Amino acid sequence: MALPIQIHTLIVEDSEEDTELLVRELQKGGYDPIYERVETRESLLAALDHRRWDIIFSDYTMPQFKGTEALALLRERGNDTPFLFVSGTIGEDRAVAAMKAGADDYIIKGNLKRLVPAVNRELREAEVRRERKKAEEALQESNQTLEAIVQSSPLAIIAIDPAGKVQMWNPAAEQILGWSAEEVLGHPIPIRPEERKQEAGPAAHEAKKFVNLERQYKRKDGVLIEASISTSLLCNNKGEISGVMWIIADITERKRSEATIKGMAYYDTLTGLPNRTLLHDRLQQAIPAAAGENKSVGLLLLDLDHFREINDTLGHPRGDALLQLIGPRLQAVLQPSDTIARMGGDEFAVLLPRIDSEQAVLAAGNLLKALEKPFLIEGIPIVIEASIGIALSPDHGENPERLIQHADIAMYVAKENKKGVALYSSEVDKHSPRRLALLGELRDAIENNHLFLLYQPKIHLWTRRVIGVEALVRWQHPRYGVIPPDQFITIAEHSGLIKPLTLWVVKSALDQCKVWRQEGRDLNVAVNLSARNLEDPELPDQIAGLLEASGVAPSSLNLEITESALMVNPVHAMEILTRLNNMAIQLSIDDFGTGYSSLGYLKKLPVNQIKIDKSFVKEMATDEEDAIIVRSTIELTHNLGLKVVAEGVESQEVLEKLAALDCDAAQGYHISRPLPPSELDTWFSKTAPAKGWNL
Repeated sequence: MALPIQIHTLIVEDSEEDTELLVRELQKGGYDPIYERVETRESLLAALDHRRWDIIFSDYTMPQFKGTEALALLRERGNDTPFLFVSGTIGEDRAVAAMKAGADDYIIKGNLKRLVPAVNRELREAEVRRERKKAEEALQESNQTLEAIVQSSPLAIIAIDPAGKVQMWNPAAEQILGWSAEEVLGHPIPIRPEERKQEAGPAAHEAKKFVNLERQYKRKDGVLIEASISTSLLCNNKGEISGVMWIIADITERKRSEATIKGMAYYDTLTGLPNRTLLHDRLQQAIPAAAGENKSVGLLLLDLDHFREINDTLGHPRGDALLQLIGPRLQAVLQPSDTIARMGGDEFAVLLPRIDSEQAVLAAGNLLKALEKPFLIEGIPIVIEASIGIALSPDHGENPERLIQHADIAMYVAKENKKGVALYSSEVDKHSPRRLALLGELRDAIENNHLFLLYQPKIHLWTRRVIGVEALVRWQHPRYGVIPPDQFITIAEHSGLIKPLTLWVVKSALDQCKVWRQEGRDLNVAVNLSARNLEDPELPDQIAGLLEASGVAPSSLNLEITESALMVNPVHAMEILTRLNNMAIQLSIDDFGTGYSSLGYLKKLPVNQIKIDKSFVKEMATDEEDAIIVRSTIELTHNLGLKVVAEGVESQEVLEKLAALDCDAAQGYHISRPLPPSELDTWFSKTAPAKGWNL
C-alpha cells in the first residue's frame, strides 16, 4: 500500500467543521495534509510568511474575510500557489469571475467528489511551473547544469538557431510532441501553431526578450494539443542573438477542464446549444451594439406544437433525439452571426443582430419552412409544427428581460391564432386571449389567496404507514372556476411570478403541516420547484425564513425537482440544491425517466430519493418493458443509497408488484386522489385504516 502523500495545506475557512470535512476528503484521496486554518487577513499574511504552502483552499464568503480578498492578496505577492475555492455559495457567474481573477478551480461544499482530482491536477501543474522556473533560471548558469535539467525536465525544451533549425530537443519534447531528437536536430522545427502565426525564428521576438503565450499544436501523430509556451532569446558572449529557447508544457487537460466548466454554465446539456444564460449575455451585448448603428436586434422564440404528444406516443428518448436535431435544422437557414439557444423543454430562441421587422418575419417563415421536412428518428418519420413570437429592440424592449417577455407573449399569440408567426405589438398585449388575461390576474391571485392546495398521500410499502403528502396548487378563478396548474405554471415561469407563487405554496404547505403536527400527525409535505426556482440564489434563505416562521422541522419539507429542470443550468442547480440539502431539507428528483440525466449523474446530486414517472408505473402490470424499467430503476437507485417513490399507482395489482420489487413508497389514485385538508382528515381516519394503512 502506497504511503500517504504529505502536503502542506493552508485553509482559509471560518468553520472548523467544514475544515475537518475537507481534510478527511484529502486523506481519503491518499494525502496526508499538514494544515493550518486561518480566517482573517492578518492570520493569512502570517501563515504566508511562515512557510511555503503546497496548496491553498478558501471559502468564498466569510464573516470577517472574503475569499476573493485572500486570492487578490496572494496574487499581489506574486505567489502562484494553487488556489481553490471550496464553497457552498458561489454560482457560475462568480466562479467564472474567480477563475479570471486567478483561482485555479472551485468545488461545491457538500459534494466533494471533484476535490481530489482537482488537487491532483493542480499539484501536477504547480510542479510543472516550478520546473519551468528552475529551467529558466538554470539557463543563466553553466552548460553542465543546463544539460542535466534539460534532460530530466517534464517540460519540452527546444533550442532553435537563427536559421530556424533545431539545436536542442530534450526527452520531454519527444514525449509531448512525438518526434525523436534524431528526426529534428539540424532540421527546421516540425510544429506550427494552428493559428499559423510563425513563432519559430528569433526575428519574431526581437522586440521582446521573453514571451509567454498559449497555442494549439499538432503532434507527429496528428493529435491536437493545447500548449503553454515560454520563449526566450539566447545571446552569445558578445550580446548578439544566437537563437531562441522554447519551453513547452502540455496544458490540454487543464483546457479541457476549463471548457467543461464553461460548457456547464453556458450550454444546454442535451442539445449542446447556448442556454438561457448565454443568450441573455449575447442579448446584453447585441442590443446596445445595434442601437449605436440605429438598427434593431430581433429575438424569435420558437415553441414546438404538441411536443408532449410526441413524447407520450414515441417515448422520451425519441423526443430527446428530436430536440437534438432542431438546432442543426434551424442553423441551416440562418447566418453564422445568428444565435440559436435552447430555453428549456421544447422552446428555442433565435437572436438576429441588425435586422428590421420585415426581415425578422421573413426569417421566422424560413425557420418554419425548415421544420416542414419530417425528422427521421430510428426510422420513424416525425412531422412537427412550431409557433414563433418576434420582438425587436428597441421598440419592444431595450433589455434582454423585456425582449424575452414580449417575444414570449407574441409566441402565445401565434399559437392561439394558429398562424405560426406573430410580431409583438402593444395592442396584442392589451387585447390578448385568455392566457394573456391570466398573466395579469395571477399576481392578484397570489396576493389575495385565490389559490389553494390539494394534498395527495404517499404510503410506505413495507410498513404500510402514511408517510407524507404532496402539495398540488390550484387556482380558484372568479370567472373560470378551478384552473389546473398546467394552465398557469408556464405563465408564472415566463412572467417572473414563479418566485412569489412558489413561496406562497411553500408557506401554505408548511402552515398545514404545522396544523397536522399539532393534531399528532407526523407527516412530511412535498412541494414542487421549477427550473426558474433553481436560478434564484435567494430561494434557500427565503425557504429557511418560512421554516423558521412555521416552526416546522426542515426534514419535514421535501422539495421535488424534475430531471429537465435540473439540466437547464446544472452548475447553478447544484449550488442551490447543495444549500438546501445543508439545511436538512429533503430533496427528490421528480418524473424520473422522462429526462436525459442518468443514475450516474444522480451520484453527484445531494438528493434523498427519486420518483419514477407515472408513464412507466401505470402500465407495468401489463407492459413487460415498463416493468423491467421500473425494476432496474429501483435496484440501481437503491445501490446509490437513495429511496424510490412510484407515482401514478392506479391499481392494487401495480401496488403489489411495486412492493414485491422493494419499492419504498407509492402514490396515485388507487391510494387517493389529491384532496383538500378537510377531506384528507376523513381519509386519514376512515379510508386509510380500512385499507390497512395507518399513521
